[in-house]
Order: sequence, then structure tokens, then C-alpha cells
Amino acid sequence: MEIRVERSFHAAHRIWQHREKCRFLHGHSYLVKIKAQGKLDQWGMVADFTDVKAIVDDLDHCVILNSRDPLAEVMKTQGQRVFLLDRNPTAENLALLIGQRLVEELSLERAEVEVFETETQSGFCVVEQGKSPGINFEKT
Repeated sequence: MEIRVERSFHAAHRIWQHREKCRFLHGHSYLVKIKAQGKLDQWGMVADFTDVKAIVDDLDHCVILNSRDPLAEVMKTQGQRVFLLDRNPTAENLALLIGQRLVEELSLERAEVEVFETETQSGFCVVEQGKSPGINFEKT
């Protein structure tokens, strides 16, 4: 069985050590498209839509940074909501993060996730149960 969800969130990020303008802190209104597969549970659901949306909403109004970025500590000391990844917060890596969390936290068999930074640019990934690439994160 399969479910599909579209959800948006707003966040700031920067690509640490990038040589072009992406190195500067900036924001996006992200759109996330999810297609998830799994077995029906006792209520007849692949996953509760509320739980799926909560994983995306976790990123809303955060500053998303690479954990090695010196700006991370500054944002934390200033009381900002910070979401740290063990890699740069590109659209591709955000898709991977959301997909991994969907599969691991909601016991889904498979998740396809597309994260749009703009209307015409997105990162896409497929995550399957037992095959997660292991993106690490911390939220404050």
C-alpha cells in the first residue's frame, strides 16, 4: 500500500565552505513531496498522516546547518532553533534526512522524498527499510 503527502516548511540554511553565494545564510520556502509504502496497520493505515507531517514540520522555522559550521554554535547560543546535519543541508540531503526518518521512525518499507528549494529545483531520494545511508542529525 502507498500514501502520498505534500507539505511545506520555511527554514534558513547555508552550504558551509561553498565557493559561491550558497555559502551565505539564506532562506527557502521548501515544498516536500512524499510517496511512502508499507503494510497496513491495525487501523488500516500505512502511516498516520499526522506523524508523516510532524517529521517535515520538525524543520519548520529552523536554521539548518552542517554540524561543523562555526555558525552552528553562534545560532545555538543566540537561542535559535537549530537543526544540525553531519553534512551540508542541500536539498538532496534534506530529502535523505526526511526519507530516513520516515522509514526508521514510522516503520515504513520505502519512502520517496523530493524536496524543492524553488519551484524548479529539487533534491530527490529513495530510502528503503534496512538500507538507510545513516545521516546523523541533532535538533536544539
